[in-house]
Formats: sequence, C-alpha cells, structure tokens
Amino acid sequence: MWSSLLTAAVLAVNTSTPDTLIVPLKEVIVTGTRVRESALRAPASVSVVDRKSFANGRDLSLSDALGGIPGVFVQSRSGAQDVRITIRGYGARGNGDRSNAGNMRGIRVMTDGIPVSEPDGRTSLDLVDLGATDRIEISRSNASALYGNASGGVVNLSTNLSFEKPFVRYEQRAGSFGFHREQGVLGFAAGRGRGTLSLGNATFEGWRKHSQSSATLGHLRFASPLGDASKLTLISDMVSTLNRFPGALTLAEVAADPEQANPTYVSRDERRWNRVGRVAATLDHTPGEGQDLAVSLWAEPKVLQRSERNRFRDFNRIHTGGSVVYSKEYGLSDGVIARTTVGGDEAFQDGSILFYDVTASGGRGTTVIANRREGANSAGGFVQQSVTWNDRWSTQVAARYDNLWYLSEDRATPNLNATKRFTRVTPKGSLSYRMPEHTIFVSVGGGVEAPAFNEIDPGPPYDATTSLNPLLDAMHSTTFELGARGVLGSAVGPWRYDAALYQIDTNNEIVPQNGGAFFYAAGKSQRRGAELTLDWQPLTALTVRGTGSFSSNEYKEYVNDLGDFSGNEMPGLPKAFFASSARAKLPQGFSAEVGVTGSSRYFADDANTAETVAFGLVNATLDWAREMPRGSVRAFLSGNNLLDKEHTASMFINGLSGRYYEPGLPLNVSGGVTLNWR
Repeated sequence: MWSSLLTAAVLAVNTSTPDTLIVPLKEVIVTGTRVRESALRAPASVSVVDRKSFANGRDLSLSDALGGIPGVFVQSRSGAQDVRITIRGYGARGNGDRSNAGNMRGIRVMTDGIPVSEPDGRTSLDLVDLGATDRIEISRSNASALYGNASGGVVNLSTNLSFEKPFVRYEQRAGSFGFHREQGVLGFAAGRGRGTLSLGNATFEGWRKHSQSSATLGHLRFASPLGDASKLTLISDMVSTLNRFPGALTLAEVAADPEQANPTYVSRDERRWNRVGRVAATLDHTPGEGQDLAVSLWAEPKVLQRSERNRFRDFNRIHTGGSVVYSKEYGLSDGVIARTTVGGDEAFQDGSILFYDVTASGGRGTTVIANRREGANSAGGFVQQSVTWNDRWSTQVAARYDNLWYLSEDRATPNLNATKRFTRVTPKGSLSYRMPEHTIFVSVGGGVEAPAFNEIDPGPPYDATTSLNPLLDAMHSTTFELGARGVLGSAVGPWRYDAALYQIDTNNEIVPQNGGAFFYAAGKSQRRGAELTLDWQPLTALTVRGTGSFSSNEYKEYVNDLGDFSGNEMPGLPKAFFASSARAKLPQGFSAEVGVTGSSRYFADDANTAETVAFGLVNATLDWAREMPRGSVRAFLSGNNLLDKEHTASMFINGLSGRYYEPGLPLNVSGGVTLNWR
C-alpha cells in the first residue's frame, strides 16, 4: 500500500498547483497552531495562502483560494458561496440532504483567531469573506490536542493590520451566470492603531435552476497598541446570505438535463437565509521576556431561516465564548530551549427553534410543528511542552481535555427533554529534525469529533422517548504522520517541496443515512494517504506548481441494519485529486496562467453502487497590473472548464431515490478590476 502511494507521489512531480498555494518557508510565521512558530519548522502539515495568490479571481468562496492545497478537497456545490471542505477525509459526511444548512463538519474555521465554528463542530461559512482576507493558514494535521472538536484540521483567515499607510481598495467582478461582486476596503490609521473597514455585495444567478445566491457583508477590524507590551484588537461583523438549493439528481436526470433542479426542492423553494453579527476582542500581552498571553472574547447573534425537508425553520441563536493562551520560552541548559504553553477555551450556543409547515409557494405556514430549545457548551483546556536542542532536534507533547454538553428541550412534548455529554482526553506527540533549508517530522496524535446537534436526532423507537440519540457516540481517531518540507537547489532553479504520509484509524465514524435523516456510527475505518506539493521556478518569469493527493479510505468494520459494508470504500472521498499550473510573466505588466484541476472517481453510497466519473478541467487566466504614483490598478480575465467537460461538483452521500449527483459548472468566464489608492 505505502509503496504504491509513494510511487504515485513521485509521479506527481510533473503536476503543479494553481497560484493559490504558497509553500511555507522559514520566514513565514503561522499562528493557527495556537503558538507562533515558523511554518518551515512546524512539526505538522501546514500550508499558507497569501492574498496575492487569489487576488486575480472571483473571491466568491473558499473554493477560489483553497483549490490547490494538498489533502484539502473543496467542493463548490452550485458554483457560488455554498462550499464543502474535506481535509484528509474529515468533513465528508457534510455531503448530504441534511446539510442544506451549508454546514461543514470536523474542521475548525477561524477569522482573525475568533472561531466561526460552533461548539458542536458545525461550521457555516457566512462570516468568511475572501475579499476582506489577506492570508489563510491551513493546518492539515489532526488538531484535536489543541482545539478539541476539530479532528480534521484548522483553517484560519487573517486580516493585515500592520500596513504603513492608509489605503482604499475597490474591487469589481463579473462573469457567467449572472455573477457580480462589488467590494470596497478602507485601511485607516488612528494614532498608532490601524484598522480596516470592508463592505461587499455578491450575487450569483446560477447555472442550474433554483441555485441563486447572494451575500451582503460588512467587516470592521481595529488593532492598537496599549503601551509597549500589549495590543488590543477589536472585531465587528455583520452579514446576510441567501442561498437557494437545486438538490441532487439521478444519473438519468443528469444525462437528460443537468441544468434542472430536483422538482421537490423547487416546489418547496428550499433555501437558507442567514443573518449573522459578531463582536469580538483580543488582547495580546507580553508579560516578560519570552512570554506571550492572548485573551479573546466574542458574542455572535444569529437569525437563521430555512425551508428544508418540508419544514420552514426559524432559528434564533447566540454564540458566545472566550479563550486564553499563555506561553513561555526559557532555556534549560546551553543549547536547549523549552516552551510551555497552557490554554483553555469555552463556547456556548443557545437558542430557540420553531418549525412550521411549508406553504404551496415555499413560504412559512401557520401551523407550528415543533417548538424546541437547543443548547451546546464546549469547554476544554490543554497543555503543550516543546523542547529544542542544538537548533536541530525538537520534540512536542500535548494533551487536551474536552467536555461537550448538549441540552435539548421540547416545549411541546417535555418528556422528550434530554441532555448528553461527551468527554475526552486527547494526546499528541511529535519529533522533528531541522536542517538549514529542510524540516523532517513524525507525529502521532488522537482526535475527537462529536456528532453535530442536527446529527443526533434519534431514530425509531427512541424518537418516542428522547430527543437525543442515545446510541450515537463521538468519533475517536489516531493519526500517524511523517512529513518533510524545504527547498532543493538545482542548476535550473530551486524546487520547493512539501510532502507527507499519513494513516488515520477511526472508531465510530459518523455516517449519514436516508439522505441525512439519521446517522449511524461505523465500527472502524482507516485512511492512508500521501500528499506532495512542488513549486519550481526555472526562469525568473516562469513558475510551475503542482500538488497531488492520493489516499485509500476504507471501512474496516461496518455493519448496520442495511447490510455489512466492511471492506468497502468510504463514500465522498476520491482516491486522488490534483491541481497544476504554469504561470508566465509577459511584457507590459501582463501575466498568463494555464492550469488543470481534477479528481478520480469516488462513491456516493456505503454499498459502492453509485459513483462519479473521473475528470480534469482546464483553466486559464490573463491578468495585467500597473503601478501608479499614488496606487495601482489590476485587471484579469479568467476562464474555467475551458473544454466544457461534464463533471460532478458534489454528491449526496447515501442520498434518496438514486439522487446523488450535483452537476458542476460548464465553461464559465469571469473578469474584474481592482483599484488601489494610498
């Protein structure tokens, strides 16, 4: 198995990523690991995406920035904001009818260090705005030992608040299928403080019927020093997003008309309208030499409305929380440096839910079908100890305790009231060896992922006695990882590389059934994979990039009422996916890029009877940039799927009545201009 994966990884040398991936170097500092450290030296698989990598793009969703990250499988369901992300297989169960709410699973998403993810592990990407983002850090390794309910990794989007001069940036984008986006960003100074104000609007009419989406977003950031040893950062967000869903189709329906929508989705006008606000503050303080203290607090009110599965759903929620992390670096002896980090965090989300019937036009009816309260509290603490000696060897050990508590109150049927608690201690350890331009590391760590609140509804006969499934437990996993990154010199330009091998053994893999109406826990599963990224610059004006991800994903022991699926491939996970590109700088400020992205086939059901077809899509971009005395101007024209290949953008895992397939966009173009004043 490993030999075949290594062989495939070596063959990937001839592939290359689009300009959305920047291989981490030693001068790049990452914070998504909860401790500031060099990306080159981090003993985990970490990728960094800088704004210049996605500046010439739609900036509509995370799929426009993360499509070239190894191990990260990004699916833009209808080509707009509604995106699903899977990291090394984690989060795949979000592919289903149950997830029309636009939720990801098992991956911690943050903006400027404040969690977007909810206490139960769900993540809705309403607060994520690429147009207001300057950098993205992706931790692809198991992150539970530091973050708790985040087995699949961490995505941290950050805003640059260290600019020297105030600036104004305006972006205008437009393209196929009624796409347009307008955004203005103001960078301002107030004394020693720096801030940004971003206002944006995006609309996508969609290719498939009933796939329209829109978003209106506002973000305010301000950071100011409080003396010489402290800095206060204030955050405020307000967003409104509306997404309509075309639903999945059968193979016959795709062949007849891939633009059509599931007629049931259309008749019920299935959609999601989320209005979310957030205020947050972070205090960074340096108590003494080698010490760092970070304290964060946040509050996030939400008003969510959905037409989903023949119910009109009203949610009113408040998500509050805080975290504290303290770190101290000190010398143990000559050439031996230690760092101790301790921290804790707590998040609580509470609110009411009202379910109504759906009118003939898909509106809210007058009959109240359910009246409930849902609350989730996540609390945990961790400690991490690292030791580095001879500036070569480094070891880290960490452990975290998590206590996740669910509360469900049924105001119409009080006898269904229930609580459920998940507790877990999660360890992790690593060893790394450092050379001037290379780092090699090995790690082993645990992972924990509790079922999300909307995955824990009980099936018969328990639905008559409780509102929380007594049989569904949290996923527990162990990840083994070997990785290396660095720079290789050659006569024809340097090669930057990032490579990793991993094995993940999981108990109680949570799997959607019946279109997501309820969930089973698979006994045991195993994922083995290899990831490779290469970045080559043979000429000053030419950059070639490539990434390949190869994996085997198998149910080891899995038996339920529908059959024995032991030995089958896990649905929703391709064995291979890749991205490649070549970018050339041309005269007069022009640049051109050509790339290919693709995926192998994968299954949509536990029985392995429904599958996609492998595909490769050709994309190209022509852009132009010109510096001005007081600013700059950039413009681009981009074409995706230039050969107009039919492909599957996403699949509903264990969908209903053979409806698994969500067709991907045909040939589509976009263009835009960015104006900067300073």
